[in-house]
Amino acid sequence: MSAELKRDYEIGEEIGRGRFGVVRRCTSRATGESFAVKSVDRSQLADDLDRELVQLEPKLARLAGAGNPGVVQVHAVYEDEAWTHTVMDLCPGPDLLEWLGLRGGAPVPEPLAAAIVAQVAQALVLCHRRGVAHRDVKPDNILVDAAAAAPDAEDGDEEDEAESEAEAAPRARLADFGSAAWVGAGGLGRAEGLVGTPHYVAPEVVAGDEYGAKADVWSAGVVLYALLSGGALPFSGDSAVEVLAAVLRGSVRFPPRVFGGVSPAAKDLMRRMICRDEWRRFNAEQVLAHPWIVSGGGARALGQPT
Repeated sequence: MSAELKRDYEIGEEIGRGRFGVVRRCTSRATGESFAVKSVDRSQLADDLDRELVQLEPKLARLAGAGNPGVVQVHAVYEDEAWTHTVMDLCPGPDLLEWLGLRGGAPVPEPLAAAIVAQVAQALVLCHRRGVAHRDVKPDNILVDAAAAAPDAEDGDEEDEAESEAEAAPRARLADFGSAAWVGAGGLGRAEGLVGTPHYVAPEVVAGDEYGAKADVWSAGVVLYALLSGGALPFSGDSAVEVLAAVLRGSVRFPPRVFGGVSPAAKDLMRRMICRDEWRRFNAEQVLAHPWIVSGGGARALGQPT
């Protein structure tokens, strides 16, 4: 382990493992503040793409996270001959997949789902403006803090009784830029390479084409589908190959037994996010402007988003 890292931080217990590395708790020797450090042994990576992704991850994560409260922040990076160590926010809460599991398969109420997806979309807006496509948006990579209110929550305003009794939206932050790519200033460039997770990856990625930042919007749409269905996914199969074939077909359906109580506005947004035609698909800014998001998942009449 890097001598410089151990000079600046006291390394604690392991708290997680990912595809490329191990995550440990660490404490700043200067301030006593707790962080997480992700350590990747580059010498164990045999694939050229994997080596490239590991090299880019801390740089793109810093770029995406600067001034972006919807992204887990990177505080320091240490490298030696074989290892890369990235010091980042310590997030004590569960990820969104675990949070959804704790609900026992119950669908997430629309106002709560809208608040979570709005935070993800806002984080993506800032990532894409800075030229970073995440490329692996999924519940596992969205960390939630139920003890912290969503940034858009109003403080001090009087609310009616129904609103005061409603479940508060947790803070949600996008994590793990291990698959991220540079797509040019403003997010208008293109990337290539089959990366991501089968159930959430966009069809243009599966097809082997060049693709843009809207691939993240497709994935966020699948996350919204999972929230409103209580965990069901729009594309399934008995193997990864079957799942990817279903993604390529790109036909999203809303079974009445699952989505019978979901509003037309919510379904409209999902159709615009999980849209097989990349050029017709919403970008992240359009997601934020959709009436369902603007109304906080309310039941306003559906209008054309601006």
